[in-house]
Amino acid sequence: MERETQIKETVIRRMTRLAAAHGAVNLAQGFTDETPAWDMVWSGVAALLGGTGEGARRVESLTVRELLAANATANATATGDADAGADALDRSVKELFEQWRGSRDEFNQYSYPFGLPELRHAIADYTQTCHGYRPDPEEQITVVLGASEGMAAAFRSLLAPGDGVVVMQPYHELYPSQAAIFGLVPRFVTLREDRRVGTWRLDRDELRTALSDPAVKAVVVNTPQNPTGKVLDAADLEFIAELCRTHDRFAITDEIYEHITFDGHRHRCLALCEGMAERTLVVNSISKTGRATGWRIGWVITPPDCTPALRAVHDNLVVQAPTPLQKGAVSLLRQPRSFFAGIAEGYREKRDLLVGGLREAGFAVTPPEGAYYLFADYRAVPALTGMSPTQAAMFLIEQAGVATVPGDNFYTTGREGDRYLRFAFCRSLDTLQEAVARLHTRLR
Repeated sequence: MERETQIKETVIRRMTRLAAAHGAVNLAQGFTDETPAWDMVWSGVAALLGGTGEGARRVESLTVRELLAANATANATATGDADAGADALDRSVKELFEQWRGSRDEFNQYSYPFGLPELRHAIADYTQTCHGYRPDPEEQITVVLGASEGMAAAFRSLLAPGDGVVVMQPYHELYPSQAAIFGLVPRFVTLREDRRVGTWRLDRDELRTALSDPAVKAVVVNTPQNPTGKVLDAADLEFIAELCRTHDRFAITDEIYEHITFDGHRHRCLALCEGMAERTLVVNSISKTGRATGWRIGWVITPPDCTPALRAVHDNLVVQAPTPLQKGAVSLLRQPRSFFAGIAEGYREKRDLLVGGLREAGFAVTPPEGAYYLFADYRAVPALTGMSPTQAAMFLIEQAGVATVPGDNFYTTGREGDRYLRFAFCRSLDTLQEAVARLHTRLR
């Protein structure tokens, strides 16, 4: 007999499937159609071929790559047969593969459940470079299977069934779903759009009331925020920190869009506020920074006394993140600071393109301050007037060939989400231009 459950497939993933079925431009799910950072990819390939030690360092050598290319060319030229050249290359690769590989223990096998030491030290250095504090790689950093697993491990290790957790809505849909999986009780506070000043505002009275509830043990803080693009400023973060200190609450911060901010806004770490280092769990990943959402390499920075419990949950849930891809993540996080500082500019151009296109089509949009989503009010679009968010999203997929996510998917209480659709602008400029052209043509 089929058992009832309140945990369901995410709407975002379902909209992606529908986009494929209808040939729609996918602006629903937040993954790019552009290539990830080359150094990261090549380090991952090197670890797949050579292991995680000296073998990988040999494979990463530019001389080896040139040797393979020259070998293929020489074989094809000597035989006059491209197929024979390809066969010879295949044999030479296999021979080199045996020479490159490191010790058997490091060759595509389990690593320490809490992450390669090399990666944990890279995370510590990266955090110091980008945010001004250095967590202890041995006592505070756990490498996890992406930020989603990091959030789950934080929930399960920090909180017990029946505990309350404050979630700001609109939210990433995994927060309340994971809370339900672990028997937690979400308390929702609301960000509200203020078009007069072009931002989304945190309802401080709601937050104060929620965090003063004795049943509440923690608050989830996502900044830059998905789906609104809100970047919490220093005053917002200090207000949250004051409430956490006053009521002895933990904070779980989701910081994966840390390098994507616009118009003078910048990401700030709640853990740096007075008294918050010992009560903040920081969840992060390479997914957005490295344009590699499928790699599933993330980390959680914990106060030292929270680390053993989180590592135990992580070990029992998934054991570890993929060993070779951890090596690739090291190369990404070792990039110069200029690399990270330049990430936002490409997204700013994409944001401006989509904001302009949606406004021309009749949507009302507050330009996001960070992340790579637009939360757009569709009520003034003639073709969508009177529709529910799901009806509007299905109309765009089927009639306009553009996939979005219904806004009410990001709310649990109230009706504020009934006027929004979420668009992701992490796609290439060509893809976004095609989406805008379809909206202009098919919504008239």
